[in-house]
Amino acid sequence: MIRAATPADRDAICALHLASWQDSYGAELPAAYLRNDLPRAMAEKWAARRFAHPEVTLVAEGTGLAGFVCALCDRDPPLIDNLHVRPDLRGQGTGAALLARIRGALAAMGHSHAYLTVLESNPRALAFYLAQGGTDGGPVSDMLVGHPVQARRIDFTLG
Repeated sequence: MIRAATPADRDAICALHLASWQDSYGAELPAAYLRNDLPRAMAEKWAARRFAHPEVTLVAEGTGLAGFVCALCDRDPPLIDNLHVRPDLRGQGTGAALLARIRGALAAMGHSHAYLTVLESNPRALAFYLAQGGTDGGPVSDMLVGHPVQARRIDFTLG
């Protein structure tokens, strides 16, 4: 089941986000950061989220929280800021379902396009977004919690 997130989901989203980064971002972030500093950074990030416009956050539930997606609509086009699935549930369609639902929600809000960035060091995620209809907008320099990274912009047509 996919539904709108509420503040009651904050801790579960934060925990899933942390687990996903610790599982996937070892090539980009130092192990000490992932272990010692990332938990505080994630707690601060999610403490600041309002779960209201201009953010759209959806969660997928199964046995507990299976995944989440968040779009920031304070820019044009909106940024799909996060899409994470519990590491042990990847490859089962949850990410595709969340991406389809956030794209539909953004289209219903009147947006015609959205974008996200994906780390170049994560070819599995890049292939996933392209298979879901994203268009590779080319390389971008980005920051990941204060660490410079190379990413690719992926654009989506909505509606």
